[in-house]
Amino acid sequence: MKRNKMLSAVGIMLFAACSLAAQEKPGTLAALEFQKPKNGMVPQYEAGRKQKAAWHKQQNDPQPLLVWETLSGDTTGTYLVGRFGQHWEDFDKPAIPDEADLAEFQKVVGTYVDSVTARYYAFLPKISNPPSGGTMPPKFSEVIIFHVRYGKGSDFRSAIGRIYEASQKTKWPPNYEWYELVNGGQTGIYVLSLPHNNWADFEDKPDVKPFRDMLKEAFGQAEADSIVDRIDHSVEKETSEIIQFRPDLSYLPGK
Repeated sequence: MKRNKMLSAVGIMLFAACSLAAQEKPGTLAALEFQKPKNGMVPQYEAGRKQKAAWHKQQNDPQPLLVWETLSGDTTGTYLVGRFGQHWEDFDKPAIPDEADLAEFQKVVGTYVDSVTARYYAFLPKISNPPSGGTMPPKFSEVIIFHVRYGKGSDFRSAIGRIYEASQKTKWPPNYEWYELVNGGQTGIYVLSLPHNNWADFEDKPDVKPFRDMLKEAFGQAEADSIVDRIDHSVEKETSEIIQFRPDLSYLPGK
């Protein structure tokens, strides 16, 4: 995505993270598994995920277990499964014992899975602008993954912090959520999640001020150029993908 449109299309990768957690004071941790079904076994995998969701309902699990399907990019066909709004200490006292949960996974899903990768992300609420009032993830999320050069993390964080300040100052309407990978992969990974309610919502919006123009309005040309320059010099590469929320495979308490 071009820099001047980086946020204009506007997340948990992802993301209504805090509103979906059952805790009174939800955390900011997102625990996700990236599950790749075996070739030719997608129908069996999805049937197993539905059985797993029904099992969580039988166990009266108080927390949602959400599932997305990757529609584009290098990991097309991979499913994201996990929980949001967690604290690290929550994993010491899960509502369902890990042993029972793993046994049920192996029973109804594991046979059809080629690989599983666990990753933990920290939601960054102070620089995010999530949709207000939402209790369910959007139908689609455009996920942009930034690979920040070693030693340039502070430059990148300061730049995206200034972008948030500019969006608030100008009342820029796009919604977005930022996440940082904190365990389970390469360091310096930041994820920008942009919600979309349908495919038409991916179109450029002529009534929304372009990204660079928004920065210029907020801080002037020199500071706008400085922010973009900090991003350009701190990011080694960026990749993008589209994920689709699968409520039919998810466990949602009360549903």
